[in-house]
Amino acid sequence: MTETDALIDKLAPDTLLRAIEPEQLANLLRSSKRRQLKRGEMIISQGDDVGDFAVVLLSGSLKISMVSVNGREIILNYCSPGDVVGEIAMLDRGPRTASVSASEASEVLVIPAPAFEAAALSNPASTLRLLRAMASHIRQLNLVVESDRTFSMAPRLARAMVRLLDPENGKLRHNPSQGDLGAFAGLARENVNRLLSEWEEQGIIAREGRGLQVLDREYMEFLAEFGDD
Repeated sequence: MTETDALIDKLAPDTLLRAIEPEQLANLLRSSKRRQLKRGEMIISQGDDVGDFAVVLLSGSLKISMVSVNGREIILNYCSPGDVVGEIAMLDRGPRTASVSASEASEVLVIPAPAFEAAALSNPASTLRLLRAMASHIRQLNLVVESDRTFSMAPRLARAMVRLLDPENGKLRHNPSQGDLGAFAGLARENVNRLLSEWEEQGIIAREGRGLQVLDREYMEFLAEFGDD
C-alpha cells in the first residue's frame, strides 16, 4: 500500500473527497501540501475574504468555532483524523464563516481550490456524488439544529457529549474544557459544571483530571435522543 492509498483509507466515509473518482483523488492528495500545527494555532479564520483551500486532518484534533455578534464563542464541531474542513467556502469562494484551530498538536493536508475543482469536474459521476454528499451534509445539519432548539439543558449537554464520545472507552474525544463543552452545547459554563456534578454524584460520569468518562452510556444516549420529559 502506498502512502497515498493509506491516506485515502483514513478519509472519513462521508467526506466530500470520497465523491471524487479514486484516480483523481489520489492525484489531488499527492499535489496537496502537509502542514504542522501547534496547539491553539489557527489555520482558518472567521471573516477571511476568500476560502481558497480546504483542510484534511491527518493527525491530532481540530476545533471549528465562530464568534457570535455579541462576542460569544460557539463551538460548532471537533474534527478527528480523516475529517475535511473548509470545503464550503472553498467551493463558493465566499468568506469564511467559522475559524478552525488545532486543539492539540496536529498535522493537516492543505488542498487548494483549483486542484479540487479540477478533480471534482473531471468525471460527471464525481460531480453528481459531490452534490449528493453536500445535500446529505445539509440534511444532517438541519436535524441537529432543529433538535437542539427543542431540548432543555441536560439533553443538550448529553447530545454534545455523545457526539464527542469514544465508543471504545467511554471517554470524551478532544479533551474539551467545561467552557468548551458549554460553547459546544450552547450552555453557560456554570450550567455545564452543575450538570456534570449531578451526573458524577449519580455515577453517570467520572472525572479524570480535565478528562471526562461516561460510565452509563445507555442513560446518556437515551437522554440525548429523547430528552428528559
